[in-house]
Amino acid sequence: MKVKLLFATLLVGVFALSSCSKDDNKEEKKPANVKQEKNLNAGQKKWVYYSFEKNAIVEVADPQNSLDWDIAFFAYYVKLNGGESGKGKAGVVKVGGNDFSAPIATLPKEKEYIQDAKGVMYYGSYPNLTERNDTFSHLLSGGFDTKTGYVSLNPKNMQSKGGKWPNVYAPTKFVYIIRTAKGAFAKFQVTDFYNDRTQENYPSFQYILSEDGKF
Repeated sequence: MKVKLLFATLLVGVFALSSCSKDDNKEEKKPANVKQEKNLNAGQKKWVYYSFEKNAIVEVADPQNSLDWDIAFFAYYVKLNGGESGKGKAGVVKVGGNDFSAPIATLPKEKEYIQDAKGVMYYGSYPNLTERNDTFSHLLSGGFDTKTGYVSLNPKNMQSKGGKWPNVYAPTKFVYIIRTAKGAFAKFQVTDFYNDRTQENYPSFQYILSEDGKF
């Protein structure tokens, strides 16, 4: 009886370990439909255009009248193909916290999507900043202690000032729903603003495309 009891106990232990191992593997795997871009160079002093559909940087001769791009990066600024920036349907809604895997409980309404507008951009190394009049996403672009943008600027972010980042830029990792140029939807999150050599202006991001806005 003791031998049978010991054998049964061992079987239960092995089964439990196997189940835990399978569960752990499931948690580590990302959904197959998550697309990623790593270290896009946004520090070229020009807009870098990107297509969610193609999952690639694209060259665009006439951005104002083209539907071949959805989002563009310039330093810590972002523009979308809609509103003042293009003839597309693009707009953006910030949907909550930082958990990209969390389901979207309530889909944004049509009127909630914010499109690009004209404004003044400031970029470069403080205090030697360059001023530029342009169109961009005021919600999604970075800014000083931003409450909505994808990267927050503050000297306190620097490691030398007690922060955890190489420079003043700290990715907020907010999650957004972006309506694309052609009217589809992308669940979007910038995961980093530094490349592997800790240089800023190299955003990495992930997104999921959906035709109906359900994620």
